[in-house]
Amino acid sequence: MKHRVILSTLVAIFATTLCAFGQWEYPFEYVEPEAAEVALAKPEMTEREALPAHRAVVHYPTREAMISDAQGEMLIELGNWHIEQMEGGRTRYTARFKRNYKYDDRQLVLRIEGADGAVSVAVNDAEVGYSAQTAGRVEFDLTKALKENHNTISITLHSDYAARAIEASRTPEGKFLSAHLVASPRVAVYDFVTATTFNAAGDGLLNLGVVMQSYLLNSKEYHIHYELHSPEGEVLAQDNKRLTTRMLSRDTVSFFARVPKVKRWSPEEPNLYRIVVYTKHETRIKEFAQIEFGFRTAELKDGGLMLNGSPVEIRATECNWAESAERTSELLRQAKEEGYNLVAPRYPQPEEFYVLCDRLGLMVCDQADIDCTGSQAKGSPSNTPLWKSAYTERAQRMYYSSKGHPSVVMFSLARNAHNGICLYESYLAMKALPKEPRPMVYPEAGGQWNSDL
Repeated sequence: MKHRVILSTLVAIFATTLCAFGQWEYPFEYVEPEAAEVALAKPEMTEREALPAHRAVVHYPTREAMISDAQGEMLIELGNWHIEQMEGGRTRYTARFKRNYKYDDRQLVLRIEGADGAVSVAVNDAEVGYSAQTAGRVEFDLTKALKENHNTISITLHSDYAARAIEASRTPEGKFLSAHLVASPRVAVYDFVTATTFNAAGDGLLNLGVVMQSYLLNSKEYHIHYELHSPEGEVLAQDNKRLTTRMLSRDTVSFFARVPKVKRWSPEEPNLYRIVVYTKHETRIKEFAQIEFGFRTAELKDGGLMLNGSPVEIRATECNWAESAERTSELLRQAKEEGYNLVAPRYPQPEEFYVLCDRLGLMVCDQADIDCTGSQAKGSPSNTPLWKSAYTERAQRMYYSSKGHPSVVMFSLARNAHNGICLYESYLAMKALPKEPRPMVYPEAGGQWNSDL
């Protein structure tokens, strides 16, 4: 108890100091975090210390490494898991990681994809955080928790937690698809924001935002370089801007490009352009990052979906990640050969699922991880205010994870979840997103106002 009081006092002093510089608002009260097994039993406790959702950026040390997709020590696959079945239906995976001098100037983030239940993460048996929103991808910053030399990283999958009531689409088996440590620079590309339109002449207009994350307490000057590559690999545009980072900041560096005779992305012709970004500090290149994207518009008009300004007849089927990328690609190709042009997964998918749809020319209606199949209408979580945060946060996590893919043309808030205040609030939160023209839908809305289609 004495240590807790001392910690609370120190945090309060630190908060007061930061307040003087305009960083935080005071008062700030230290709150002892709840253990995952206690917190996850409460619908309102959705996560602790999980990083905000964003596109899965891959970092490369050099251009050559980027071309050959050799991430080296910037993406560390954890393996040789020790698997332990625990009481309460929990499964714990533990791996060892040796932290040495190579990681002194790196931020070490644990990226977990495809977990089939809530997760809690511990380093050297000390809990770091937890999340009940694990479909698709979830990340935790382990930098401060990892000590020099040998460490143990544990991922515990829970099968008994409150959010199981809204996850009928998934069956918890105590498994996940992959877990990596992302070793990025202390100032790194965090996300890409792309918006594409067309002018009257048919030129493609690209507004690009490169979101830079600084984990430093002091400011530094960086130069952010970008290149726009055609589907054939030709450099169409390039530019650079200076960024002076702020303490623990996340800043967006903006670029614009006009592409004459642009090749549009569509299900018939899934043309993909590429953006390459590299950063410099004191003339030294710190990292490379890249994404594929497509010039296309997707919007709601006259009650229907418009793609590149033309109405689209939707032929939809359900498709989810299979046991491997090869099997998933096979299923998606089969769906397209059978005449479908849109796939509707039951919950957020691993990053590679959307990449495959981008390349194959399959539109996607991405869906939040909410399915209340089997619950009674009277007692549905959808009409219980206690669940409001769980609903809105799952919709937003789904959105920010996949919004940059040209294949994603609409978003579904839930399925088989009846209707009620949580879905109304979730719809309003999604419609409040700035400059988002794509439809927000809830197929079981029953004609109510919280669905665009």
